[in-house]
Amino acid sequence: MCKPSAYDLKAQKRRLNRFVKEYNHVRPREALDLGTPASAHSFSTRPFPEKILNFDYESEMRVLKVTKNGAIRWKSYYWVYLTAALMGKYVGIQELGNGIWRVFYRNVFLGYFNENELRTKEKSVRLETNLV
Repeated sequence: MCKPSAYDLKAQKRRLNRFVKEYNHVRPREALDLGTPASAHSFSTRPFPEKILNFDYESEMRVLKVTKNGAIRWKSYYWVYLTAALMGKYVGIQELGNGIWRVFYRNVFLGYFNENELRTKEKSVRLETNLV
């Protein structure tokens, strides 16, 4: 259907659109009791938000922004690495006591970090899941 390729990109796109229409609306399938995929498909009723709403952390949490390198800056000088997947997002941290902090992204628990370990520069600090 799409081979040989068309003269230009627009023509190739038209060929592909015709193929998709035939594949989904015309050709019957034995697995669908000789129905077409379009006749068996039902659209979701769940709304899809165009923009994800901001999350409000609890008032006892500190809210910090994850930097471009995937870390949070702690007390203007120290760094705690979280993940590059959260860059630009805001995380909430909650103190447990004795310098141990819990880190959350929205309502998902990410891990712990020990504030006392930050002061030793030889060690890079990452979140731990079994600190407590």
